Amino acid sequence: MKITTELYPSAHIAELFFPLAGDENAMLHVIQRIASIDYYQGFETGIIHQSHIAKNIRQLAEKHPLHVTQWLTFELLKDHLNLSSLDPELREKSIRRACELVHLAAECGTSKLSLVSGSDPGDTHREDAKKGFGEALVRIGEVVSQYDNMILQVEPLDRFAHKCQLIGPTDETVAWMKALRADCPKLYLAWDSAHVALNQEDLVASLTLAAPLISQLHLANAILDPQAQGYGDYHMKFGEPGFLTLASAAQIIKTAMQLELPKELAPISIAIEMRTTKQDDLWDNERQCREFLQHAWQQAQS
Repeated sequence: MKITTELYPSAHIAELFFPLAGDENAMLHVIQRIASIDYYQGFETGIIHQSHIAKNIRQLAEKHPLHVTQWLTFELLKDHLNLSSLDPELREKSIRRACELVHLAAECGTSKLSLVSGSDPGDTHREDAKKGFGEALVRIGEVVSQYDNMILQVEPLDRFAHKCQLIGPTDETVAWMKALRADCPKLYLAWDSAHVALNQEDLVASLTLAAPLISQLHLANAILDPQAQGYGDYHMKFGEPGFLTLASAAQIIKTAMQLELPKELAPISIAIEMRTTKQDDLWDNERQCREFLQHAWQQAQS
């Protein structure tokens, strides 16, 4: 199969430097050092609130250059908001807050604004929740459309294993998203290997089905045995006892390179998603993730 897609390495700073997430000055220093490594072509953070720091991040991103991805998820969870809530008041409050955050993201030069759905309400109310979430995305997408270089991306999570989210299985997500894009044309899908695996889906099949909508890739690990300690999505380190070995990561990269992902977004970002703690050597973890990604990339091309 002919290779059609170019990927670029991105640093998932929000997870790799999780203990620093609440310190925007510290995050700025992290981004400065990430830029100096001269490997990454993008990075992912939460929302930045201080204008002078946002301005510095934007200038850094323009200088190097680096693609900026930001996640609304942390902000919405912090305020107990839910864009797919069946409670119209809570959903409206959540939409208004998300729309405000779009403008903050723009100050950083964000090109990919990212979020997840809320909890799955079960079979009886799932379609109502999806309708409400879809309406929320259309309204947020209208604000996103004010910024030429920004898109909106939704990450499907696992439906039943751990996070138990409304938007999950690939086939259902793709059908729902394709129908929604008529009213929300800047909507894309952020693909995450751990959630696909926890949904008991085949990784290659999921990638292939979602390809026309994929805006970024996360190589995330998980323990898949429901009886094993640590089962679920805990943003664990790559390798066993999880499924994300060097071989499986290489297979994901190789598959993605052979698929026709959205040309208007090319190249597409790929990042290792691994959460650190205060006890970790944060920069050593960053090095390990970077080397794992490099080796998987090399293996995918061999």
